[in-house]
Order: sequence, then C-alpha cells, then structure tokens
Amino acid sequence: MEDADDDIAVIGIGCNFPGGEGVDSFWRVLLEGKSCVVDIPAERFDTTLWYDAEGNKPGKIQTTKAALIEGFNEFDYKFFGITELEADFMDPQQKLLLQCTYRALEDAGIAMESISGTRTGVYIGLMNRDYEMLRNNSPGTITHYNGTGTAMSLAANRISFTFNMTGPSFAIDSACSSSLVALHVASQAIKHGDCEMALCGGVSCIIEPKVFVALKQASMISPEGTSKPFSAHADGYGRGEGCGVVLLKHLKHALRDCNKIWGVISKTAVNQDGHSVTPITKPSMVQQEELLRRIYSNSDIMNVQYIEAHGTGTLVGDPIEAGSISNVIAKPTRSETLLIGSLKGNIGHTESAAGVAGLIKWL
Repeated sequence: MEDADDDIAVIGIGCNFPGGEGVDSFWRVLLEGKSCVVDIPAERFDTTLWYDAEGNKPGKIQTTKAALIEGFNEFDYKFFGITELEADFMDPQQKLLLQCTYRALEDAGIAMESISGTRTGVYIGLMNRDYEMLRNNSPGTITHYNGTGTAMSLAANRISFTFNMTGPSFAIDSACSSSLVALHVASQAIKHGDCEMALCGGVSCIIEPKVFVALKQASMISPEGTSKPFSAHADGYGRGEGCGVVLLKHLKHALRDCNKIWGVISKTAVNQDGHSVTPITKPSMVQQEELLRRIYSNSDIMNVQYIEAHGTGTLVGDPIEAGSISNVIAKPTRSETLLIGSLKGNIGHTESAAGVAGLIKWL
C-alpha cells in the first residue's frame, strides 16, 4: 500500500446528471431506483429521420431513447465573463464543465477570488465531438470561435482561464474510462507536486445521432435505450449524458485547513489490454484481474464490501467484468458477501463522464 501521507481527499463536488443538477438530485435518483431514460426530443435531432425499428438499415439508429439532463445548454455567459457571440459557438460540454466547476468550488467553500492565481490543475475527460461536427458542417459559417468553442483542449483550458488557475491543464480521451484516468493523473500530479489542488472530472453530451449509428453497427446499443447491468435481459447499453467535477487536495492539507472531506482516495492505477484480446473493443479479463491485484493487497481484499462496477449492460463486457471481480475479490476464502452495483441502470452510460459519476455515487 502507498503511504497514508499520499492519500488524496475529495473536498468539493459539482455535478449535473439526468434527474437534476447537484448531488442531492443525483442521490435522490439513486435512492428511488429511478430510470431517467426519456424520448430524445426534436431539439437534439429528429429521430423519425434516423430510426429503423428493425435495426437492419445502414446509417440508421436502433433506439430513440436516452437519459438526458434538464436545462440542456442553458448558460449564464455573463457570469463567466464570456460574450454572447462566443457563448453561441461554445460546445455545451464546455458550458457544463464551467458550471460544475463553479459548483465544486462553491461546495468546497472556496471563492473564485481565493482560487485565482493558485497552482490548481485541471484534468478533464471527454470523448464525444457532436457539437464540433455540427458546427463544421457549413464551412462558410466557420469563425475563429469555432476553434476555441469546440477544441478538446479548450474544455480544460477554459476552466483554467476563467478561474485564473496556473496548474497543468489538459483534456484526456481514453473513451469510457476518460474521467477515471483524469482522476488518476490528477492524483499523481498532486502527489508529485505539480499542483496544489486539482479539479478533475468528465463530461458528455448527446447532440447528434452518428454515435448511435456506430454503436448499433457494433451491436453495443440497447434498442430500449436502457442499460441493464449484470442482467440476463441485458441487450446493450443505453446512452446517458452529464457532467461531474471533483476538487482534490492532499488529505493532510485538507485536514490542516479544515476542509469538508467527502471521501479519501488511497490508491489509483491504470493499465491497458494490449493485444490480449480481439477485437480492440473487447475487454480483457486477464488485464482486469491484473489491475485489481495491483490495487488490492491480500488484506485489502478481505475488507472490500462494495464495488461500483462499469456494468454497462453489454453481453460481452458484463460477464468479463463480473468474472474478473469474482476471481480476484470474491475468492472462495471470503466469508462476507461482496456487493456490486452500477448506476448505469439509473442515468445510462454517460461515457466519458461515467467514471466520475460512479465516484460521486461512492462518495
């Protein structure tokens, strides 16, 4: 195990997931076991033009449902010192990140003035570029704001610019693990002294249908638009959207400064499957087990009570994940019941925001 002096505290949370903005709304959805899946409104895209009930036609989608946030693209640009013209060109993902960052700082009791000029890092996971594709469809309408409004790097950089923070600032795209990889990198940066605090998280917005088309072709999407984690009725994942941002700080410094502490991160680790399985989208049970063994010592394993799993509801991924957890954590020598859960049955698979959503649930 790592030295306890390296423990990282979560001292602030800002989030907006299906079911309502804020931690209280998010927790209410989980407590009530609510499914936030709705019909995709025409404001996003016209599903009647894209939907194929049989799921056989190329270029069509197989579901008209997803878990969506309320008040999509509502943004007080003046509050963040942004002009209306520039705000019109900003990816809604950038807007959500600014809003959730402010809420995370507010939750931590840190004023915008006091964080200004600090060596706070920003590590953001995101993978979908719906808004960029829509904005760049008409070359004649492209302005210099297209670049700053849709660039992946600016999703993190705009947070640093808006709040005047001078620590490392960059976006990470490792697909569905993006926000957890961002958490790992942010934690390491604090431990290595790259920054005093770190804002990290992930965001994903559903704006146009092409990702649905690709998921249908890969047989990953649920026709009902609903994830059914670890269920015999699982038929693919249901897509969701949202944003979560957490503020991190050395635990010893958080205790010294009397910060509110939501939870403690004692260890993180990241690996990759390499060429252990085929195709590239298939997860590897061998590498999942190897990562779990790197995280947990034998004594740790006996104390694990709950695991928030990826649990998307895909026919390939869920059995592999359940198998790796069973082989490493739920050993025959274990006497206590191991509980496993996945919030994707509530808010859908929020892709690059899925990891931070699971983290916030655990906190």
